[in-house]
Amino acid sequence: MAKWQPRNDYTPIAVVYTKGAGKKFYIKVFTSLACVDKIISPRSKYMPENTTIEAIGQGTIFEERYRNKYKI
Repeated sequence: MAKWQPRNDYTPIAVVYTKGAGKKFYIKVFTSLACVDKIISPRSKYMPENTTIEAIGQGTIFEERYRNKYKI
């Protein structure tokens, strides 16, 4: 019997965020999560500490859209 391996091919989740009170935008794409709830929870370890989430999109198109919109 094969060992269980984590699934890494979920629909991508693109998150645009700022660090602290900064004006610069950053983008992070998650492919190992099926739901955004683990990202937006206050005790989440997926995002750096003291960040403000600006936008979240689930799908392959959102990474391109957010890169163009926020000029990342």
